[in-house]
Amino acid sequence: MTGVSGTVFVVHGRLEDLTWQGAVIVTDDRGLVGKTWRGLSLSQDAPLDMSDGWALVPADVPVAAVSIEATYDVVLDRIDHCLERFRSAISRDHATATPPLVAVPVVGIGRGGFGDDRGEILRRLLERLASTTRRLGLDVAVVTPDPSVYAAAQHLRRGGPSVLPPELENAARDLGGLAARGRLALFTGAGVSAPSGLPTWTTLLGQLADLYDISDLIEETAGLSATDVAGLIEQHAPKTFQADVAARFTGDHRPSLLHALLAGLDAHEVVTTNYDLLFERAVEATGRGITSVLPWQSAVDNERWILKLHGDVDHADQSVLTRHHMVRYDAANRPSASLLQSLLLTRHTLFVGLSMSDDNVIRLMHEVQEYRRVNEAAATGRFGTVLDVRGDAARASLWQDQLHWLDLSVSDLGPGTRVIRLFLDRVAVHAARDASWLLDERFAGLLPPEHREVARLARDLNADLPADDGPWAVLRAALRELGATPPD
Repeated sequence: MTGVSGTVFVVHGRLEDLTWQGAVIVTDDRGLVGKTWRGLSLSQDAPLDMSDGWALVPADVPVAAVSIEATYDVVLDRIDHCLERFRSAISRDHATATPPLVAVPVVGIGRGGFGDDRGEILRRLLERLASTTRRLGLDVAVVTPDPSVYAAAQHLRRGGPSVLPPELENAARDLGGLAARGRLALFTGAGVSAPSGLPTWTTLLGQLADLYDISDLIEETAGLSATDVAGLIEQHAPKTFQADVAARFTGDHRPSLLHALLAGLDAHEVVTTNYDLLFERAVEATGRGITSVLPWQSAVDNERWILKLHGDVDHADQSVLTRHHMVRYDAANRPSASLLQSLLLTRHTLFVGLSMSDDNVIRLMHEVQEYRRVNEAAATGRFGTVLDVRGDAARASLWQDQLHWLDLSVSDLGPGTRVIRLFLDRVAVHAARDASWLLDERFAGLLPPEHREVARLARDLNADLPADDGPWAVLRAALRELGATPPD
């Protein structure tokens, strides 16, 4: 056990699309797990014993069902009991000192009978969980697929305290503001998918060396770059190498918390060196979805796209690992590289889960910097932000004129792999721009008294507007985007 305090995250998505070490689900006094939770692959031969108001569900990982047939205070007490049970059932990761993650839905606002007062229920749930996580040292992800509930939760948290030190909170606020204005692009690497059980570059090379029984040979390659080590490995199985790589990124994996937090930023332009499809799955869990995957689909007239810079599992023959692959990529896919460079020139790019050692990416970024030096007489400011979990001071110095380098490795909040979660959670708080809860009467409890009257007047205006497609249609549409409902 460590002294790291637990915290509450808010995720726009679904429980079945998130990696966690434990989860709470909702049932009733009959103890029947409903179809809502089928995606969790839970087995149930008989109704659960709900005599205590909650029960553990037969599953490979800890899952507890809570009955919502009670007052909300009692429901919250039952969730507390589940989390206390999880604390003893889930062992911490001693290597990283990161608290285990438990996923919890927004309990009670669906069929639980508390849906007419969503704002107050949301407030009470978040406040109780904040207290419980600090006491138990668990991390809890409050997960909701409803965009208005997610936005309301972020509004509620925006006015609360941050666990981050001031300099990191200010950076999170700046990045969140860029995301809210549609000015933030994402560049993700293997570090985002590693918590889902997928290999990093170094681990991947080790797995392939074991597969081809050449581990002894690889141990003698200390002077080679990772791309050259990959090229050496490929020589031993040139016909199956790329397919063998793809096989290590398939299987039953769920998006990590990092995937989910990044998906909540709703960045419309994303670049990744990852072969897996987990970020796409996390975005789909928000109800939005990615409309184009480059370079295999056109991005014309598509609102959100992702560029798979090194290929993916669905296009294994185009994956990029070796120096030979990189040369071939540059010859055949130069427009994709140019698209990345265009983002670096027109957006602020957030680099997450990358070691900034990829030869292909570094070359493209240096070309952008040289372009700026030659052509932009007054070029100032950095074109991106790197989230560094290792404290790589040498690379930070190397890129100091081009990238804002945030060292997350030194903190009272735990190791960098944990601080990156906390940081992205705060970015998401400041990035939330959906206000579809504002005029929804069910969220009135989130507004101060004087604003509730303004919201009521806006709802009355919505009810009085003509229903035709005349000049008032724009105002009517705007009010309904803010949560006003059509009149009966």
